[in-house]
Amino acid sequence: MKAMPMALAGALTVAGALWLAWPQEQERYRPARASAAPNPPAAGRPWLDDWPPANQAKPGAGTPLAAAHSLAQTHLHGDPDAPPIARDIPAPARPTAQELADPKAYQAFEARQNAQVLAAYVKAVDEELPRLREDIARGRAMGIAADQLARAEEKVRALENMRAQLVKDHPAPGR
Repeated sequence: MKAMPMALAGALTVAGALWLAWPQEQERYRPARASAAPNPPAAGRPWLDDWPPANQAKPGAGTPLAAAHSLAQTHLHGDPDAPPIARDIPAPARPTAQELADPKAYQAFEARQNAQVLAAYVKAVDEELPRLREDIARGRAMGIAADQLARAEEKVRALENMRAQLVKDHPAPGR
């Protein structure tokens, strides 16, 4: 029974020591607020802008502080290793107020939208077919199995047939 009070006293001593050490450890990394910060502080997270303080060396690689610093920098400035996001998709056309008010005008708007989608499909097939044919020729030269080449050729034929059917069923003006 005497071991239990000694263990409790030891645990309390360790807990007290940790409690006393913890605020000092936190204060060491808390930045001093400068009057003019280079970046506006993030809402509710001013520590993120100035961490680590300018008068303190950046943490070494492989430490938990290095990972935290890296995360803070990535949050502020983005990931330098990430590829740029390129969006070349135009904003979708919206119907005008007159088209929304008139059912026939809105049907004409929908018809134009559908024609644009079909024209984009035909254009994509026209661009992709030469590449597919080159791939088939390269595969034939490399000795790819005949059944795999036959499947690829069947896909090319299906794309050609679908394209021809679209052009026949939905002739575009000027084509």
